[in-house]
Amino acid sequence: MKNRKILCAVLAFALAASVFAACGSKKGGESSVPASSFAAESLPAVSSEVSSESASSDTVVVTSNEPAESQPGPVVEITTDNKEFDELFKKNPIDKKYIQELNDAISNVAMVNLSNKYTGIWEKEVSSAYKKLCKLAKGSELTKIKDEQTAWENGKSAALKKISDDAQAAGGSMAQVNAASATMDFYRSRAAQLYRALYSYDPNYSYAYNSK
Repeated sequence: MKNRKILCAVLAFALAASVFAACGSKKGGESSVPASSFAAESLPAVSSEVSSESASSDTVVVTSNEPAESQPGPVVEITTDNKEFDELFKKNPIDKKYIQELNDAISNVAMVNLSNKYTGIWEKEVSSAYKKLCKLAKGSELTKIKDEQTAWENGKSAALKKISDDAQAAGGSMAQVNAASATMDFYRSRAAQLYRALYSYDPNYSYAYNSK
């Protein structure tokens, strides 16, 4: 009888211990958070599509079909502070002849050669207009004109290099054509600035160009 009581007590103690252990294990499981679950919730996945958008937002893509600022065709319009001069410059004989010859330039090589030809013509106009200005301007105005021309001459190499680099960076079959055309416009724009200044002294100025 005594042994039976001892056996029952042992069984009861063992049962109680097993129940306590089970409860403790369940409680611990509820309070703990697996590391893998924390990582998944705290660090949302970044899709390849989002990554691509982020990368493209900092990248400027230049395609070959994007036109440069200067291209063969109707000449770039010159706008100054004097509308009368602007209208007069639009009628200059150099642009008129250039457009006529451009209509016959049917290849890239022909267009490059044409732009190079008129680059030389406008370069001579820069020199001619500057010399005429220096004869008519006096005092501080003459000094200003000379300083501006010196600054333009000093920056010419860098400006022409940038024109060439930009055209090459844009690429495409028209790269050389665009570079040649932009170079022509570079000299043409400077000539227009000088002729605008000359117009204030001599509204009936003439160009050095002779189409004959």
